[in-house]
Parts: sequence; C-alpha cells; structure tokens
Amino acid sequence: MNCAACGFDIQSGFAFCPRCGARQARACSACGYLCPPEFAFCPQCGTSVAPPGNGNGVTPAHAEPVERRQAIVERGSTAASPKQADADRRIVTVLFADLCGFTALGERLDPETLRALQNELFEELNDTVNRYGGYVDKFIGDALLALFGAPVANEGDPERALLAALDMKRRVARIEGLWSHRLRQPLPLHIGVNTGPVVAGTLGAGDSKSYSVTGDTVNTAQRLQAMAGPGDILVGAVTERLTRHAFSFEGLGTLPFRGKAEMTAVYRLEDRIAAALTPRGLEILGLRAPMIGRDTELSAMVRCLELVLDGATQLVRLIGEAGIGKTRLVKEFLASIADDPRFSDVVVRQVACSSLGDPSYGTLASILRCAYGIDPAASLDLSRQLLERGLGSLGLDSEQIERWRPLFLFTMGFGDPEGVLTHLEPDQLRRQIFHATLTIFERRLQKAPLVLVIEDLHWADVASLEILRFVMDRLGRNRLMLLITHRPAFETDILNSAKASLTTIRLVPLGISDSSALLSALLGGSTPANEMRERIVARASGNPFFLEEILRNLMESGALPTDGTNPMAPQGDAAAEIPLTIQALILARFDRLPADARRLAQAAAVIGTSFDIGLLRSLELGQGDLESGINLLCEADILEETADDAALSFARYRFRQKLFHEVIYDNLLVKRRSELHGLVGEALERRTGALAHHIEQTAALGYHFVRSTAKAKGATYLIAAGDLARKAYANEDAVRLYAEALAALDDRTDDRWLIPCERLADLSGQAGRRDTAVAHYNALLDAYRVQGNPASGSRILRKLGRLAFDAGNRDRAQSHFSEAASLLDEADAPIEEAELWHERGHLAFRTGEYALAVEWADKALRCVSACPIDASAAYREELALATANALNLKGIALARMGRNREAIAEVENGVNTALDADLPGPACRATPI
Repeated sequence: MNCAACGFDIQSGFAFCPRCGARQARACSACGYLCPPEFAFCPQCGTSVAPPGNGNGVTPAHAEPVERRQAIVERGSTAASPKQADADRRIVTVLFADLCGFTALGERLDPETLRALQNELFEELNDTVNRYGGYVDKFIGDALLALFGAPVANEGDPERALLAALDMKRRVARIEGLWSHRLRQPLPLHIGVNTGPVVAGTLGAGDSKSYSVTGDTVNTAQRLQAMAGPGDILVGAVTERLTRHAFSFEGLGTLPFRGKAEMTAVYRLEDRIAAALTPRGLEILGLRAPMIGRDTELSAMVRCLELVLDGATQLVRLIGEAGIGKTRLVKEFLASIADDPRFSDVVVRQVACSSLGDPSYGTLASILRCAYGIDPAASLDLSRQLLERGLGSLGLDSEQIERWRPLFLFTMGFGDPEGVLTHLEPDQLRRQIFHATLTIFERRLQKAPLVLVIEDLHWADVASLEILRFVMDRLGRNRLMLLITHRPAFETDILNSAKASLTTIRLVPLGISDSSALLSALLGGSTPANEMRERIVARASGNPFFLEEILRNLMESGALPTDGTNPMAPQGDAAAEIPLTIQALILARFDRLPADARRLAQAAAVIGTSFDIGLLRSLELGQGDLESGINLLCEADILEETADDAALSFARYRFRQKLFHEVIYDNLLVKRRSELHGLVGEALERRTGALAHHIEQTAALGYHFVRSTAKAKGATYLIAAGDLARKAYANEDAVRLYAEALAALDDRTDDRWLIPCERLADLSGQAGRRDTAVAHYNALLDAYRVQGNPASGSRILRKLGRLAFDAGNRDRAQSHFSEAASLLDEADAPIEEAELWHERGHLAFRTGEYALAVEWADKALRCVSACPIDASAAYREELALATANALNLKGIALARMGRNREAIAEVENGVNTALDADLPGPACRATPI
C-alpha cells in the first residue's frame, strides 16, 4: 500500500510511514471500516479507535478512504455494521482459505515464531478481504472464512471474492519468500469459493454471539476448500456462472461431496481475463438488439457536441438507475459521431470508475492511461516510457516532461520512484498535480476537440472530482465536452461550474411498448407466448438490464431455447425467479440505507407493492420519524408517491419496481415475515371490521393471515372472498382464492379443509378441468368415509357421477348414483336425496328418457315438500335451489313430451321459487318453451 501523505510504498499494517512519519488509516476492530488517523471513533459503528499519535505527517483531504467514497453513492447512506445488522436472508459469496501443511509447520517452529507468522498472515488476509469489500467472519486456526455480500452487499460480490482469492495467493507467496529461511517449506493456500442463499445474523450464546451466516452455501464452500489442492482455488457452479465473463476456469466435472446426496459441479479458477467481457447484455448468447426508446436523449447529446465545435465547453450529465441503459446510450452516441463527418477530428477518451473504489487520483490515472495507451498492469519502466511519449505528442518540451512526469506517475499509483516529491507538502503536491493536469488538457484542446467520457462517476475519488471541476472552471470557452454518467442519488455539485454549460439528461424507464419491442428484437424469430411476454415486460418495469437478465435466466433454465425455435412454457416457476445479478444490484442499494429505513421498507414490502402511510403507521413498529424514513426511501428511488387516498386521507406510495418489492420482501427472515403479516392483518381488521364486504378487502385479510401464524383464520377469509367472487361469476378469482385457502389448511386432521376443497372441485369441473375436480372429489370421499358421514359422501358421489356422465361414461355415472343412493339409506338428508333424484332425472333427460326424467323429478319434489321451512337461511336457500332444479327439470321433460301447458307452469314455478330465494343462477337456467 502507499502512504496517504507522501505516496511511499509501505507494508500493510504499518501505523506510520517510515519515510514521512505520517500516521496511516487503520481498520475499526468491530466492523473493519478503514478510519482516517484523525478519527477517535468509527463513523460506521461508533467503536472507539486508537487516538491520533504525535506523528508529524498530515493526511491530505484528498486521501479519501474507499469506504467513504462508496458511501457517496446513496445520500444519507450508512451501511450496517455487523453488530447492528438485522438477521436476514441474502445471496452471499463465501470464501474459505486454509494453509496447506500448517500442522507440520507447528511441530517444527517455536510457538512464539508461529504466532508471529500467523499474525502476519492474518493481517494480510484480513487486509485483502477489506480491500475488496468483504467481511472477515472468523479465523479458525490457520483458516479464514470471509463473506462477500453480508452484512452489506456490493455489486459484483462474486467477482470481488475471486479477486480477493487471487490476491491472497500473491500475498502469501510474498510472505513465504520473506520467511523462507525459517520455514524451509512452501506455504500454499487452498481456497474454496461458493455463491448462494444464506441466513445472516448473530449466532452463538451469551457474550459469544457474533455475526455469521448459515446454510448449505457455507458447507459447500468448506467442502470445495477441503478438496482444493495446494495453490488451487475451487469454485462452485453459481460463482462460475456469475464471473465467467471476467475469469477463466477449468471444469473439473461433477464430484461427490461428503454429506451431500447430489453430485456438485466444480471449477478451478485459473486467472483473471485480461480483456474481460461486460457482465451485462446478451451478446454472449448471440442476442442483439438496436437501441430502443432513446432517440430524444441521443439527439440532445449530439446537439451538445455541435455546441462544443463552436467553442462552448459542455458538461453533460447522464443520470439513471443501474441497468437503465446509460452505457448503451453512450455507446450509441460514440458510434454516431464516429460515422458523422462533422466530427471527424473529435478525439474521444473514455474511462469508467471502478465499483471497488478508485484510490486518490484514480479517475485521473485512468484518463492518463487511456490517453497514452498505458495498461494498468504495465511496469514502472513501460509506464514511464509511454507517459513521456504521450506528453511529447502534446508538444511539451523535455524540461516540462521531466518536471511533470513524477507527478503523473504518482497519480498512477507508483509513489515517488524518482525521489523528487519527498519534500513537497501535501497541499503543494496537490497544486502541482492540478496545474500539470490543466496544462495537458489545454495542449490537447489546442490540437483537436475533446470528448471525455467518464462512466459510473458515483465511484470516483474526491481528488479526481476536484481536478475535473478545476479544469472546467478554467476551460469555459474551449472545445471540450465532459460526458459523465452516474446514479440518481449521487451529488455532483462539486462539478458545477459557472464557465461550462450544463445539460442534464435523466433516463426514465422504457414504456410498455418500447420494452416489448426490445424483447422482440432480442429474441428475433423466437416469440414467446403473450402471457410470458407480458410477464417479462411487467417484471422488468422498463429497466433494460432487468429485462435482459430475466431473459437470460429463462434461457439458462431451459424455459426459452436459444436456437431460434418456438419457446416452450416455463418449467416450474422459472419465469418467477429473480436472477442473482438483479438481487445483488438491488441489495447493494438497499444495504446502504440506514437501518430504520431498511426496516421501514421491509414492513412496506409485507403490505404489498403499494400501500398507504396510515396502514404503515398503524403497525406501530417504533421506527422513529416515519415521514423522514419514507422520504429517504423516495430519495433512494425505492419508493415513489402515487396519490392521496381520498377515502382515508392518507398518502399512498408504491415500490418503483416490482423487483425492488420482491427482493426486499425475500430479504426478510420467514419468521419476521410471519410476524409482520400478522400485524398487517390485525391492522386491516381494525380498519375494515372483522367482516369485510368486498372481495378485495376480504382477500387482503386472508392473504396476510395465511402468511402469519393465524393460517386457519386467513383461510376463513379466503373462503369468504372466494364465495364473493363466485357470486359475482369471477370464477377464476374464486378458484385462486379457494386454492390458497386449501394450501393454508394443510393439516388434514382439521376438517376446515373440506369446504375449500369441495368448492374448488366444483369450479374446476365447471371449467372443464375434470382431472383436477375428480382428484379433489376422491380426497373428499375418502375423508367422509373415514368420518362416517353418509350424506356428505353421497353428495360427492353425485358430483362424481355428473362429471363421469359429462365425460361420456354413462355406466360409471350410474354406478356413482347407485352408490350415492345406498348411502342415503343410512342418512336423513332429504335435500341431498332430492338433488340425487334430480341428477338421475337429468341423466335420463340427456339420454332421451323424458318420462323417466319426470318420474325422478317428482321424487325430488316429494323429498323437498317434506322438509321444514323454518330452518336456517342457508338451509332455506338449499331447499329453494333443490326445488327450482326439480321444477325446471320436470318442465323441460314435459315440453319434450309435448305437454306444453304443464311444462310452462312447472318452469314458471321454478323461476319464481328461485327469484324468491334470490337465486338468479337457477332462474336463468330455466329453459324457455
């Protein structure tokens, strides 16, 4: 690492620079945050850190630690420290590293020497994990367990883990060289890396509790580490899939792991790919599409460049959330000006800031490397040679090159190899770098117009931002266009200049038509069914990256073929899965919010994709200032206000993207979800009353209670909502509600499951889903036989007979009817007996036996005439239904026999009976004669 004050190359763990004496930043012992030397307390978790010593070094303002720079991304962001982090579910990349032969080494070395070696190794490994944004879970003997994605997620956590693994090998090899005379044996690491779901939170008992993760993902990572040979880095299939664009692997096939039933795919990490592909886009699958829906924005950027040619410096801010298409728009812009003869002499320099966090002057260093063709991995000698050649091409004389070369080498991370910056104070060094940078920009602009593109400026270091502002202020009337891209929450006031014209272009989500057009263009000749198309477009919510990743997920799961043939339907729930890349992107944003705001978002996610603030407040979660939390979530582009609820006088909000809602909801532990659903259900009950009268209200009560511990209560609400839907002839909604109620009542010792099961079977039969109906009826029949309930068993047999007859199996139908009749001999159930006679009469009518149909109808009427009429309302409704059905059957049978006057009288009686009982269905079924 380099000294923050003078740039001298020092060893990790040094408290002071051996050249200038400046105190160095140190990691917080509680959360790992890299605290500047003047800090007495960690700004992340409040833990006390060692007070500044008496070193005479000065930490310059531009030496901004990586963690602080990353916090710029989200306004008000405070990443959770492990002590503060709530337990949750998340996708994490787990890294296990262990030394080979450490036991044998311990037998030969003195314990004090061994301890010194361990401390040096642990310092290096710990520093490596912190450098790449990971968290050291624990050291176990000579082994390290590190997490990437917990307690805070970052974009590209799997890549970070593999970069850390490679860096660990390099650092341990260096330590091995320093200790070789005492060790007399190699110190190779063997490492296992695996990505997958875990539960993260505090584990242990009493004071020994600490933050950690549990799940099969951790076990598999440990198995990979144990299987790895000396110097090997073995990774799991998910890690390989998420990083294959940036790293090369050797496939080792599927191997058995101890304690695991299935074989596991294993890959050996070889190295980082020099020219890494972008992780986004579908070109790797052979899918390409033109840019869609951004013509206006592209025209605005071209117009700005036209103004540049007239000598007006332009600052163009391209703002949009992750995945919205900023990079694609920049690509199209550069392609368009390359083909336009008006811009033939325009010079383009394009760089991107790293999500790992650029060091001080890192963005400026990237610009220099891009301008002069210097590879980041180039040696000092080669970098010096290329830098001198580039500065010479600008017309600088040898004296100027000699004076400014050390400054630019310093910004590129080489420290002070020529020893000429030793006596400069930090402020002097800063002023000289600023002046040198301004000079090379002026020389460049004298030769040709310049378009400087800096992508992902939200990751830039503060020193580089200050330099860019300095240059813009002094080059206000020059042929310079600075095109920057960044996320919405990033504050760019530091770049605002009175000397340059500012154009802000905010990319909004694509509309439905543009999203559909993008999907069609990507798929080419393969067109998914309308239902799948609509689902993909809806879930992507206008974000091109989300759409592409959902499409990639479907293709990799086999739900969509990649050979141009017609796609098959998604297998299982493949279309509903959230790709890991999207989960990581959303969690990286979510984790940077304060803890109270995260809990507020989780509670809102439990309510649903939209909610009113009154309901959220009624949960009484103790979240402090609710309005401030909501405003923070809106500023982070997670929520947006829709409109006031006129009926309730509450502001309404919704999640800006459906996938935001799903990822935040899935982040909750199942137990916490259940608790929150119960609270929401109780709040809705207080608002609507115990008995809701609308389908939506009743269904909402059922939805929340079945996901709490009060599942039976929720099922009751769902059944009631299904009944309301069925009365409104919304049969598909009724089927869904009954099915949810049946799933909630999975305890078959509780007879409440019988009600939704039968109603689901009834509607399935009406919809032509006979197999489903028969399966449910058979389950009911078995249950009633066990209960010894002949009347209910007879009813089910009657319905099975009706299904059999509708399917053309008359013999099976008669068999069911006969068995039902025999059961009724054991029961006093006149209404059910009447319905059975009506069903048999209906069968006779359908087969042309009209006289027999009249006979069965009369039997049914005699049964109902003997029933009491002062029973419950439900009983009276059943009685009226049976009567109306029998009268209607008799009437139409008489009509077929030519006895029209009698037929009309019977049918009219049936209609009147149904109308008197408010049964419009049976009344409408009366056949006109």
